[in-house]
Amino acid sequence: MAEFALLTGHLSSKSRPGAIIRTVGAQLRAAGGAVVEIEVGELPHSVLMAGDDRHPEVRSVQRALSTADAVAVVIPRYEPHGSVPLRALLGLLRRDVLAGKPVLPLGLGTVRSQSIGLGGGLGGGEVLPAAFLYDDWFSETEGWAPDPRARELLRRAANDLWTAAVGEAVAA
Repeated sequence: MAEFALLTGHLSSKSRPGAIIRTVGAQLRAAGGAVVEIEVGELPHSVLMAGDDRHPEVRSVQRALSTADAVAVVIPRYEPHGSVPLRALLGLLRRDVLAGKPVLPLGLGTVRSQSIGLGGGLGGGEVLPAAFLYDDWFSETEGWAPDPRARELLRRAANDLWTAAVGEAVAA
């Protein structure tokens, strides 16, 4: 069974990035994959900012990333290299954690130019072509819900991640 780690650096699971992670995770689970969703905003910021790579929660994330066959990272629009907590976490990781693994950057923004540089700072992994979604492709109904354009793009992104990890496309 293929294992996937999905990271979001946003501070709220009820955000658009949270909806992206849930949608991609559902696609990967439906294909038979095991998925671990990691909300970096839930980790203790004091630990991240202090660079404490021995903290149990940081070690747990390291283990999840080490055992994953592939990783997806949601990068919010205002910070093309990720939020401060996300960058801090990535800086704490051992260099080999992402080595050789497919890493899919998923960007979110209001204008296409915000997609420039997506995936920078995800060193060590084999960074796949980024998928970029527009904010207005999500509606706020009991959290955020992707519209058909976003769902289709995320379905293709999940398939690309699956293919990069497993070597074959998801069965239709």
